[in-house]
Amino acid sequence: KFLTRAFRRFCVRFFKMRRLLPGLLVVAQTPVSTAGIPDGFAPSLRCPFAKVWLEHGAEEAARMLGVDEPHRRLEDVVWGTCNYNNPYAGGAMCVEMRGAAWTDDSADAKCKSVMPGSPGTAAKGQRCATSVSSAGWCSTESGTMFTLSAKSPTCEAAAKSCVQYSAGTFINIGDCAPATGSPSGDAGGAGAGGAGAGAAPMRCLLAPGPMGAAHQLTQSLGYDVDCEGAPASKSPYMWPLRWTSEVEQQGLSFASDEVQYESRGRVWYMLDKNYKRLDLWSQSGVQRAVGQAPCEGERISDKSGAFACNRTADVRRTVLHRGSKMVFIERSADDNITNCTWLDLGPIGNIRPDWFMDNRGASTSVQYMGDSHVYYRGKPRLVKQWRKKDFANQYFTMSMARLPDSNGTHWPLILNIPGEGFGDDFLQHWHGHRLLQDSDEGDFLVDEQYEKAGGKCVFVGGSGGQSGPPTGQVDPVPSNLEVQAEAWREIEWTESPVWKPEVKPEVGPVGGAKKIVEGVYEQTCWDSKSSSVQVSLAIDMEKPVYLAVGFRDTEECLMTPRGGADGEVVVALPGASQSFEVMYGPLSPGLKTMGSATPANVAAFSKAIKPLSAVAAFAGGSAAELSNGKFSLAFKRAYQAKPEALHLTFATGLETAFGYHGNRGCFKVENLPECPPAVCVA
Repeated sequence: KFLTRAFRRFCVRFFKMRRLLPGLLVVAQTPVSTAGIPDGFAPSLRCPFAKVWLEHGAEEAARMLGVDEPHRRLEDVVWGTCNYNNPYAGGAMCVEMRGAAWTDDSADAKCKSVMPGSPGTAAKGQRCATSVSSAGWCSTESGTMFTLSAKSPTCEAAAKSCVQYSAGTFINIGDCAPATGSPSGDAGGAGAGGAGAGAAPMRCLLAPGPMGAAHQLTQSLGYDVDCEGAPASKSPYMWPLRWTSEVEQQGLSFASDEVQYESRGRVWYMLDKNYKRLDLWSQSGVQRAVGQAPCEGERISDKSGAFACNRTADVRRTVLHRGSKMVFIERSADDNITNCTWLDLGPIGNIRPDWFMDNRGASTSVQYMGDSHVYYRGKPRLVKQWRKKDFANQYFTMSMARLPDSNGTHWPLILNIPGEGFGDDFLQHWHGHRLLQDSDEGDFLVDEQYEKAGGKCVFVGGSGGQSGPPTGQVDPVPSNLEVQAEAWREIEWTESPVWKPEVKPEVGPVGGAKKIVEGVYEQTCWDSKSSSVQVSLAIDMEKPVYLAVGFRDTEECLMTPRGGADGEVVVALPGASQSFEVMYGPLSPGLKTMGSATPANVAAFSKAIKPLSAVAAFAGGSAAELSNGKFSLAFKRAYQAKPEALHLTFATGLETAFGYHGNRGCFKVENLPECPPAVCVA
């Protein structure tokens, strides 16, 4: 009904274009990057959805996703302080202005206007003095302003005040900081982002956008078995919060059952603290991956064009991940640390233990598959399986032990990992599981112990560079785990004793609407009288953001064609009072990366796009409307003959301004039905 009304509306809105709005579509895809990751460590970073931050770099990914970075980096530059009087908050206040972007002039100007009627005094090189009454920092303005907050009267009250009245993120210090193994009084590292004891909202937080489909947010103090609102709350099949096991990985190239690459090691998790550790002991065979570190051994000539290395060697490497901090450690044959570096992952925390069971996060879907017998380490084993789809339209398969061990634990056994276009697929096995205790926490703090003994871990970066080939400009490494539309149906089931699946009425079959992904529906038909295709999309949308529909010549889900040609998009741009202007124009490859979206490229795109009514092929009209949490876009495109199939892409923004898409997907329409008479009325 919703889509049918949209068609009726667009039929009576032919040629009604109010004004050309500023703004444009930039579907940002920056080049593959392993900047900051030491040579040889990239093969071990096989966590679900790792491609997002390996491709963009953590800091760039955060910026593109519109995520503030409220956590304090351990290497942050503090310009100085701003002291002012706030009569509403109890008097004297101290703010630290952090980050390299501050200048003397900008800091002074900001401090003078920090509060209407109460200008502050800026002091370069100074820090706010903490005390036993300090509760923590309230981070605002994209993590550049940190206000020191006192207990008012409790840690929880201070945190709530920051979130509710300043729209900030609270970072606990001193007595209010949780016991995490990191020094109190510093907001970085393991304890970043806490709201203190009893402040449940600061736990169980998901990373932004597609990364939230698998990862916690950096600022999350950890995950719980009973996170409020989580579909898998108290499910016996989520991963244990604290465990360790040996782990083996085998890489399998496209259309082959031959193992190309193997690695062995041990993994530790304390997900209730947002901790992970991975030790790599050995690797052998040929690793194929776009953007990987230089070959330590022989480079292999690969006919597919992928970068292939012979990685056969005994290694002693450790990767630590606590909050936003990822540490890379190399050891000698006698187990002494020979090198220690670290980088800042911005908003990307550790994996969440229920990542494979729900459809939370952007551009994802889940399919519960039930029980099956599989061969596990050479013996039959009964498992319970889920498939989880990623933004690259590929899927993971998670096999959990169906039968619990003597302690009642259902262990993770097998994970099938897609290459996501960056490398070969992997099959991962865990074995030798055991639960961890509080006494095992030191295993996650090796770098701190090393530095206390006089060693040094060097900061190597917090953002992605331009060290790899751009997505779409080189052939992706093909995957055996591409989603087949005929074989996919979303089934969200977790065996949670708490959560009950929401019963959602289907938009179809009225008008023939079809679901693309959760919350996105399309209806396409052929109007023989006007020799045109009528396209309509209905999308769940709470606030106005842009919506784009791209036309592709092939089934390959790329923003622009291979070879450097322009793509073409219809884009609805938000204006005032929830109005939208529907435009058409070319999408150049230069707008796929944030780095190349220069003012000149932006101006060229803005100049090139035209109102849909001014383009002959789209003269059939259009309509765009946001109402009651649903956004509808409908338009007609003329063709000389009825097309056999159309390959389309949709993308929605995170905000009204141009930037990285919050959701994106590709779909195919074929066997177009004749548009019913009710679709368009005079």
